[in-house]
Amino acid sequence: MVFLPRFYFTLAVAILLALASTWIPNGMGASVLLTLLLTGAVLADVVFIPRDALQVKRTVQPVLRQAQPFQVELTLTNQGETSAWFQIIDSPPVDFVDARKVIVLRLPSRRQMIQTYTLKSYRRGRFEFGSVFYRITGPLGLIQRQGKMDLPQIVHVLPDMTGEGSHDLQLALAGALQSGRRKAPYRGEGREFESLQEHQPDDDFRHIDWKASAKRGKLISRQYETERDQRLMLLLDTGRLMSPKIGPYRKLDYAINACVHLAQIAVHKGDLVGYAIFNEEMRALAEPKKGQAQISHLVRNLTSLQPSRLESDYAAVFHQVLKRCSRRTLIVCFTDLGDSSSANSLLQAALPLRPRHLPVIVTVSNSEILAVTRQAPENEFEVYKHVAAMEIWNDYQRTLRGLTSRGLATVSVPAQDLSTATINEYLRIKETARL
Repeated sequence: MVFLPRFYFTLAVAILLALASTWIPNGMGASVLLTLLLTGAVLADVVFIPRDALQVKRTVQPVLRQAQPFQVELTLTNQGETSAWFQIIDSPPVDFVDARKVIVLRLPSRRQMIQTYTLKSYRRGRFEFGSVFYRITGPLGLIQRQGKMDLPQIVHVLPDMTGEGSHDLQLALAGALQSGRRKAPYRGEGREFESLQEHQPDDDFRHIDWKASAKRGKLISRQYETERDQRLMLLLDTGRLMSPKIGPYRKLDYAINACVHLAQIAVHKGDLVGYAIFNEEMRALAEPKKGQAQISHLVRNLTSLQPSRLESDYAAVFHQVLKRCSRRTLIVCFTDLGDSSSANSLLQAALPLRPRHLPVIVTVSNSEILAVTRQAPENEFEVYKHVAAMEIWNDYQRTLRGLTSRGLATVSVPAQDLSTATINEYLRIKETARL
């Protein structure tokens, strides 16, 4: 039971009358009478306040997208015989943004009303809504009765695939859908012949079919298509280097989004997609397969994934991948090159992949460090920051050059461009027949 300001105001008046009884005739009697009336009014509120009048139903989608706002709908029903004032507080998961909102409304008898509020989650995983707490105000407005309703509800927050890189994903999927089940032709060095057409100024002269040109009396070029049924293996590092935040997301979140984008495009292009999730040990491993079922399986494994506090064991993971992948495979590893020792471990583990496989190392470059290196320092502290940032950035670039010089392809871009750059690299490899 909660006393409201009206009760305290009346009680304060009674106390003041009692204190002023020396100067005010009959002040004590008025104070006693007011106190008795207040007590009777409180008892009346206790008796007539609606009991079990409120019914609440929560409606929320069971599957949500990371960082995408969604609405929670509360259906409130007054089952009592009289109208009443209600205060309602829901209990969403603590990791959700804008989680607490108090709903205050007067609900007539036997009436129903729907209230909504908006939430957002920057974390993936399985979450649970808790109880709904409420207060009902008595008819005289002196007290409130409070209670709660247990409304447990599970929701799953999946990786966001509508953010960065989504435009490239939509274009690629649209092209795949337009071509149906056929192979999608691209100009480039694809190995499989697709068709003949009149030579265009930007066509490679090496593709000119001289016999067909002689028959038709004009230059004719052979068009090639990217091959289907090629193999793509996605390696996702969840070690400690993937835990730092860039904006609202962790590095791991950006890598997950890029990983899912790339997997979807590869499946629509007819390739086989496999994946490995690892940190200090292998967490999940799936051999390359076709179909949307593989994407669904991948997303389920990524939903509750969180970074570890330990170093990743590249050697053990790459060794298992080598044993599972006998055919030539495009191996895309999403990781971070935060320090030289980790980069050296990655290099030593990835070298045995060559030349049978084609490894690509995908990392998030630190745009904040780069921004500091491009600013002119104005005081001693900024000079220190500038020098430190230059050392970090130069070490990072040396690491990238070291990987490239040993035959490992790299993708290093700011976090918001990671999906786009990864997709483009995959398409470039397909079009140039490097796989």
